[in-house]
Amino acid sequence: MTPPVRALTIVLAALLLLGGATTPASAQKPKIRVWLLRTYVPDANRALEDSIKRWAVSKNLDPVIEYFTFDDIETKYVAAIETNALPDVGQLQTIGPARYRGMGKLTDLTDLANELVKANGPMLESALPVVRAPDGRFHAVPFNYITDVQFIRTDIFRRAGVRIPTTWEEVREANRVIKAKGVMEYPLGQSWNRSADGYGVFQALLYSYGGGWADEQGNYKSIVNDTWRTVVRWASEIYLTDKTVPPDAMSWTGFGNNEAFLTGKIAFTFNGPSIYYVLEKENRPILKDTVMAVKPAGPAGRNHDVFLLSWTVFNTSKQPELARDLIRFVMSSDEAKKYMHASSGQMVPAFERLRADPYWQKNESYRAVLEAPKYARTPGWPGPLTAAAAEVVATNVLTDLCARVIVDGWDIERALAEADQRIRDIYANVPSR
Repeated sequence: MTPPVRALTIVLAALLLLGGATTPASAQKPKIRVWLLRTYVPDANRALEDSIKRWAVSKNLDPVIEYFTFDDIETKYVAAIETNALPDVGQLQTIGPARYRGMGKLTDLTDLANELVKANGPMLESALPVVRAPDGRFHAVPFNYITDVQFIRTDIFRRAGVRIPTTWEEVREANRVIKAKGVMEYPLGQSWNRSADGYGVFQALLYSYGGGWADEQGNYKSIVNDTWRTVVRWASEIYLTDKTVPPDAMSWTGFGNNEAFLTGKIAFTFNGPSIYYVLEKENRPILKDTVMAVKPAGPAGRNHDVFLLSWTVFNTSKQPELARDLIRFVMSSDEAKKYMHASSGQMVPAFERLRADPYWQKNESYRAVLEAPKYARTPGWPGPLTAAAAEVVATNVLTDLCARVIVDGWDIERALAEADQRIRDIYANVPSR
């Protein structure tokens, strides 16, 4: 090498070092993007994140984990679709598989679903309408149910001489009695705002009274009928007539009823077991006086909402096989149990062998949480969960209906007419097959 060439080589090497150039030995690892729900159980969140990181180490990958909340799931995914920024792997709520399958954004995971059934046993029947398309293909696989149950302060109920409700009318009556006897001014914590605690519980109430907005084939049917009038009356009269709900409840966020129960402001609410997690984790005194029970029945029986988290791989992923392998790993028996055991009952499995774990026999509250998904009904019930049915929930038609009556002072007929038109417009523009 001649001196000028040697000098030029030295200068270039120095410039590369000063500029922070990456040599092959220190090249960045390939990334895989994963979106997760940030639940109200931090121990479970950490357990899942740890599982993903251990898998990534074994694959020499760098996992980029982002979180969404219960309240912004749909807005985050829709924004990502509009900006072409979807992750490789994502968790979806109940309406997600039908909604995003309808938009053509999901890959076929049928083979993976069959693998997981072989490993973990059959899926619960109530999970199938969420993750399986009408043609039998799977574009998502179940992760866990987050099961809404009745949270009851048994000491307050005993003082008022009322029992744990088994029907929706008993829910109203028990809370009226608690108020009338001066035991607690606002015992019932139910908000009908734009949160899972609102639209989920409304569906449970609606289906248990035999109501719905679609027929068995998935076609829209009018909601302007006596069943819907009865349900909206129940939902609004707990505020306007019984006055058993805190006046500010309609402005609560998704954690509002949790906080109200944990601080002793209410004695009854519907919620996932995240409340129980706090009671156990912090050994709160009211733990011994708190019980979880399956949601009540109505004239049509127990037909409840379902919040099923599932895994999917988006068809924009440039590494779909790795994305599938990540799901396969976190849903393996050992990894799924680590997560389940960290959840204080919040993460109820959809696969039978995981459901048979002795963990669920801890007490009557845990047994109730395990039982609850058997009564789950998906949006659009008794018809299939279609993209149109999912859109009704995603656009908050159900909770807006209640808010029109409670907050805006509309009569039920006017509120029903508006909701009826909104749903008709959805079914006219979004696939219902």
